[in-house]
Amino acid sequence: MIRISSSFTLVLSIFIPVFWFVFFGSLCLFFVLQDPEDLPFSNPRPIKLGFIAFYLFFGFCIYYFLFQLRRVELDDSHIYITNYFKTIKLPLDQVDTFSTVHLIGMYRVKVRLAYKSSLGKNIRFICNQERFDYFKSRIEPSQH
Repeated sequence: MIRISSSFTLVLSIFIPVFWFVFFGSLCLFFVLQDPEDLPFSNPRPIKLGFIAFYLFFGFCIYYFLFQLRRVELDDSHIYITNYFKTIKLPLDQVDTFSTVHLIGMYRVKVRLAYKSSLGKNIRFICNQERFDYFKSRIEPSQH
């Protein structure tokens, strides 16, 4: 079995979202619930609203770009997809299409499955050029 996705996937999909939502969520909650007289601002309402908007905007970005990343492995006839809590094994012919976005030295790959799995119909992962080329060589011959 060959790992296709980056080893940095664990940090991106688990550690950064947990850190953001727990640490900055607690900080945001503390900041919003703090008595206005205790804050060093003359008018804390716009600062509180700005902090909430900052937290929600980056929370949405983290959810959309990082939290949905999966670890992907391949063998001769199957693709293994995990979110580090659940792993599924699918035949390679279940991969319907895939598309890529080239980032700084990495590829963000979106795999569309023929049928919805327990991890969804769209699987996203990041990989480097070498692993992407291997993935492409294994998937394209099996597509019709």
